[in-house]
Amino acid sequence: MAARATRSASRMARLTEAVATGPLGALSHDELGVIFDGLADPLEPVVAVALSSTCLGLRTPLGPALEVLKERHERVAALCRKVEMSCAELRDAEGLVWLNKGLTAGDMATLGMILRTNGLPMVQILHLSGNGFGDAGVQALCEGLGRGAVPSLRSFNLNLNEFGRAGAEALATALHKGAMPNLELLCLAVNPFGNQGMAALAAPLRKLSGFRGLILGKCEIGDEGVASLVNNLGKDDFKALEALLIDQNNVTDAGAAKLVASLDAGGLPMLIGCPLSDNPASTRAVQAVNAALAKRSQYQ
Repeated sequence: MAARATRSASRMARLTEAVATGPLGALSHDELGVIFDGLADPLEPVVAVALSSTCLGLRTPLGPALEVLKERHERVAALCRKVEMSCAELRDAEGLVWLNKGLTAGDMATLGMILRTNGLPMVQILHLSGNGFGDAGVQALCEGLGRGAVPSLRSFNLNLNEFGRAGAEALATALHKGAMPNLELLCLAVNPFGNQGMAALAAPLRKLSGFRGLILGKCEIGDEGVASLVNNLGKDDFKALEALLIDQNNVTDAGAAKLVASLDAGGLPMLIGCPLSDNPASTRAVQAVNAALAKRSQYQ
């Protein structure tokens, strides 16, 4: 807390000096807007407010932007109250475990806004399981996330949120654009996005170089979904994947055979386990997958 207050005071002091000695008052409204947007952190609005207060000539052109910042900060403050954190605690957090908090699509829109402004630069764990915010929530969370967004995130848990194909496609779009580049674990269990949602997610997930675990239990995935994951894998696709959980889905012997074929061809080189319990696949088909894994491990 003390370190944060010191940083804020230092930034405001530098800003005041810049306004006093520099030509900020001569900048156009658009140019001022660019500077203001760079300082307008909804978790820490004090610096942007200080900019508008240091010079009478800046108050009018920055007035509308200040109103937007005020509205965003109020949304963030409401979310913080809901999850029982302060804004300072949220900004400095490395792990956010917000399970069964009753978070809504509106709350996810607020969280997405924070992420777009790089408001959580240190967060490594984001667990949102059991909130039930559906497709609208995932779409709101992922809207506008692009290259480099949430760079420190390693573990992302969206289990039990009742989203389907549309939510999966929104997440896939964010990944395609380069968001969450260092993701290692993605938990999507008990969300009915099915084969089409899996097909959307498979392509960007394949390319994450450090991706190690994918949890897909009870997602209504069948043989087509398995095929989208493992067919035609390139040498760098899923090269770090160690765990692939597809239990309680609709995978038959045909889907299990696709897994065996991929393993035998050298795909999924780091895979340790692929549970297929509670699928229509026969015991023999499941044993074939386990045998393929065991056979390959002898040579690693």
